[in-house]
Amino acid sequence: MPRETGRTLHSRADLGKAHSISESTLQNLWTDRENNGHPPVTETIDGVMHWDSAVWTAWYHEHQRKRAAAATTNRPKLDGDPEDLVGPAEAARVCGFADTATVSHYVNQPPEGWPDPDGWDELPTRRRPKWKRWRLWQYVADRKGRGHAGGRPKGRRGLAYPYQGDERLTLARKVLAENPGAKNAVLVPILQERSEQTCSRTVWNLILKSARENPKE
Repeated sequence: MPRETGRTLHSRADLGKAHSISESTLQNLWTDRENNGHPPVTETIDGVMHWDSAVWTAWYHEHQRKRAAAATTNRPKLDGDPEDLVGPAEAARVCGFADTATVSHYVNQPPEGWPDPDGWDELPTRRRPKWKRWRLWQYVADRKGRGHAGGRPKGRRGLAYPYQGDERLTLARKVLAENPGAKNAVLVPILQERSEQTCSRTVWNLILKSARENPKE
């Protein structure tokens, strides 16, 4: 990391180490520079591009802030089989992210509650993570700042299974028994109408999953 006229110059490798960012993510940021405002190269040294560290860091923090503000502008996609394994593109849709960039960032720097991948696709040049839908639903239900109503009751740790003893689980079991074979798209509106508690579709999907896996107390 050479210094020039009081400035610290960072190569892409230096930036990766300083900010815990993968080489592929840094390359993608540079490739998309016309759209994201990535700073221009300050100097090329021995054929390697370098950037002013302070300028790049200030840009990156602002880029992260803007992306976080725009990340959840879409409605979460809360249908489908809860056990499906989905890749980054579908994970972004499930969570309501604007694009897959947020998912890629979360893989490397996960926020609170972000699930570890349940599997990986081994591609010729990289590994692609995959998650079960229900784990993404759980993240959507629990993440901070989204205002989803009716999540898991606080102080309920140590349960044998999710929502054990919750009256909503009892109702879900009853509705499942009354509608054998029905999908969540049919069941959730019934539950929302019959329950005295206001819950998001995300939460009802998780309660239905627990009811199917645990049909009896």
